[in-house]
Amino acid sequence: MERAITHSTEHSRLGGASWTSLIVSVSSFTLLAISVPHLIGNEGWLEGERAGEKFLFVALIAYLGASVLYGTSVALRQTDLYERARWFARGGLMLQTVAILARWATSGHAPLSDIYEMVLVFSWAVVVFNAVAEWKLNLPFLGAITLPIASLALILMQVLPSEIHPLVPALQSTWLQIHVTLAMLSYAGFTISFAVALLYLIKDGVAPQTFLSWCSALVIGVYGTIVATSVNGSMALSLAAWDPMARGKVLVAPRQPLMVPLDSLGWPFVIVVLFALGTLILNFVATFWLERWDRFVQASFFMTFAAQAVALALLLVKVNDGPYYLPQYNEGFEVRLTNSPFLLAGVATALIATLAAIVLNWQYDSISAYLPNRDSLDHLIYKTVAISFPLLTFMIIAGAYWANRTWGAYWSWDPKEDWALITWLTYAGYLHMRLTRGWRGRRSAYFAILGFGIVMFTFFGVTYLLPGLHAYA
Repeated sequence: MERAITHSTEHSRLGGASWTSLIVSVSSFTLLAISVPHLIGNEGWLEGERAGEKFLFVALIAYLGASVLYGTSVALRQTDLYERARWFARGGLMLQTVAILARWATSGHAPLSDIYEMVLVFSWAVVVFNAVAEWKLNLPFLGAITLPIASLALILMQVLPSEIHPLVPALQSTWLQIHVTLAMLSYAGFTISFAVALLYLIKDGVAPQTFLSWCSALVIGVYGTIVATSVNGSMALSLAAWDPMARGKVLVAPRQPLMVPLDSLGWPFVIVVLFALGTLILNFVATFWLERWDRFVQASFFMTFAAQAVALALLLVKVNDGPYYLPQYNEGFEVRLTNSPFLLAGVATALIATLAAIVLNWQYDSISAYLPNRDSLDHLIYKTVAISFPLLTFMIIAGAYWANRTWGAYWSWDPKEDWALITWLTYAGYLHMRLTRGWRGRRSAYFAILGFGIVMFTFFGVTYLLPGLHAYA
């Protein structure tokens, strides 16, 4: 009887793997077919002011397929799915490499001069490091976290300004290439340490309910910020007006964009917040008092995911439905997510994190059993940080030397410099506590996750919220 049950379970997994592979393949080809009008023409392939952009679009489809296959291969413990995920990831990496080379050849300089190009190199380095980890460290499951991160980066790139511009005099230096290359490599390395830290927490027995709570808090943070800053009392979501001639925001005053209200679009975002908050409360009750409420927690969390999918779909539809007439200006204005990269990045991040939490909750025991032992994962956290930290150190030193040659000062207390220093101090603290106090286990994992959050704020948050001398990136 036990052998029959085992055989039945294995057969079910094989069937699930086959269906997953078929669905991902069909979905990828469908996306390519739908995208044919966008891909037609020479502009955006190997030449023009958007050289390489269309290769990146196809690479994004490959990375999304790889993300699904990696995640399912871990959940179902299927080697065949992992091999197909690798092929999707390698194909996407080849396309992204061609995009980098095309942009480099067209612009005449390494693609490291603005936020678009830095995200391009960062995401490429993440996929390369993932491939190295699979090859050298035997970590086939790492792609379930790193490929979604690379996909999010390419999604963000779809709304970032991609036009190639001549380098300003201050950036016409070899030190730009050294400084930014070291930054992107160190950031990619810290991304790997973040991924390993999450896997460690799963292996260490952090309950799936805890991950649901963390994910719900993330959703509340993202959607709550959007509601607080962009939704008015009439439940309209306001986005900055788009100027197609200037390819930027319509400004009514210096640094004050004209905001266009999209009627009724605020409600879906409010509903997401309410479902996520409900999940958090129900999970708290189920954890401490009524365990039988777990099914209500899972149902509420799934509804949070569904509400996010609806909110994202309505956002994309509304953005494309413009222009929107504003009576006070007697004129219609378009809106573009290019003006709101944080909004799209936040919504996409929350959606993917929620889906990952659902899969983890569904196959927690199987995923945990598939991972290496805790000591191996703990050592890999330390190893990836120990490799990335010197890169970050040399990046800061190279930047200071370059700044002195360009502006006559090694350090100007620019926001980007300050947060780079905070990042350095965070990881220096981690290494110090690891080597002198023997920090291991969950404390080490939490430190790696905290450090990655600071890295992402230094990379993206400072660029848009605290611009200074590094306003170009």
